[in-house]
Amino acid sequence: MKTIYDTGKRTSELLQDLKQLVEIPSVRDERTAGASAPFGKEIRNAMDVFLQIAQREGFSVHDFDGYAVDAQLGEGDDYIGVLAHLDVVEAGERSHWHGDPFQMREIDGMLYGRGVNDDKGPLLAALYAMARIRQEGRTLYHPIRLIAGGAEETTWECMEHYFKHNPQPICGFSPDGNFPIVNGEKGILQVRFLLNADSDISLHCKERLHIVCDDLQVIVPKGSDVSFVERTNLIEVMQDGIKITYRGVRALSRNPQRGENAIFKFVKDFHGHLDQASSLYPMVNMIYENFLDDFYGKKSGLYHEDAAMGCGSVCLMSLNTQDGQLELCVDVRYVRSTDEQSLLHTLRKTAQHYGCELEVLRHKRLLYVAEDSTLIQSLKTAYHRVMKEDAAVFTKGGASYARVLDHGVAFGATFPDEDPRPHMPNECMPVKSLLKASDIYYEALVELACTKR
Repeated sequence: MKTIYDTGKRTSELLQDLKQLVEIPSVRDERTAGASAPFGKEIRNAMDVFLQIAQREGFSVHDFDGYAVDAQLGEGDDYIGVLAHLDVVEAGERSHWHGDPFQMREIDGMLYGRGVNDDKGPLLAALYAMARIRQEGRTLYHPIRLIAGGAEETTWECMEHYFKHNPQPICGFSPDGNFPIVNGEKGILQVRFLLNADSDISLHCKERLHIVCDDLQVIVPKGSDVSFVERTNLIEVMQDGIKITYRGVRALSRNPQRGENAIFKFVKDFHGHLDQASSLYPMVNMIYENFLDDFYGKKSGLYHEDAAMGCGSVCLMSLNTQDGQLELCVDVRYVRSTDEQSLLHTLRKTAQHYGCELEVLRHKRLLYVAEDSTLIQSLKTAYHRVMKEDAAVFTKGGASYARVLDHGVAFGATFPDEDPRPHMPNECMPVKSLLKASDIYYEALVELACTKR
């Protein structure tokens, strides 16, 4: 199949544009927020570069107060939507990267850098697909609009703001997932358990709402017996006490079974040795009885399963003592056989039983689009044209902007058996996969926007 990338010129242009975007550390920063930059100056910079690229390619562009920007091919509001994002998560520990996370590198056909996969690379793959349609002069029965948000990795008010000023597309997709077609995204409910805890034991880990807890520091008073602590953990005598560091294996909170939770290691050590009169004990006991080594919620009554979407998951993300309280952040992903109110009822009962308060941090409704819909059948056709194989539909725990659409799904850009390491050190994407994704997006947009129905 011949594509626009066969000559190499457009490939070079695409990679140069991506390099320019990756060099912008577009992590949300409230300290630099201002007029037209509600998420900070770097996300504003990324939007400006995107707008320049889109204008160069001949699209009409619009800026919605720095919350989101768009590029449109054709005229009208009965558009096909492509929803992507320009913000990225922080790089994390730089020593875990092979190089500067904000300098894109190509090594043996693999691109490395924060955002090459999530989501700057796929965003440009879709933009270049639109440019191909424009260059070919195809008849449009619906305009095509690429919407780029600035807060996908945080609070999503970018999309709320955008759709206050714009109608919904007739249908659309987000290039912020996996191929073939993600027709189901599990609901997300993130909560915080709070327990009054005036204790001489302190716990510290970074509160991240998308990662399995992989580093937990526990400080106990000097002279404490720590002989029960597993020797695989680091024990240091400090000026203010004895510090025990529990290390796990990092994984995304939507896939807790792929990681190793440092909180579980702490609870296994301390549950049988912590004085039951300790103000920390109720929370430690709650974790031991309801969450320990259980990634699917069977112990806690949170387990639900659905024939089309599979089962939910439960992840402990952080455990901290702060201002006289012990705080536990938990991520619950759920499927169609339950809803957030039922889950909250169970979580509140658990919290009450152990003397805790419960606070809702975040909720995102689940997404499910039937396989026989016109949208999915069109995407199946497009995928088959490029890949010469049938496109299966499946459910995942991650969240894409497809959730804000009345009729939309996540569609690429990660292919089966690839591990692009989003949100992790050494995020990557094969060049050939990026180009192949652009070809698929071209075929999809031809099906959706250039085919009379």
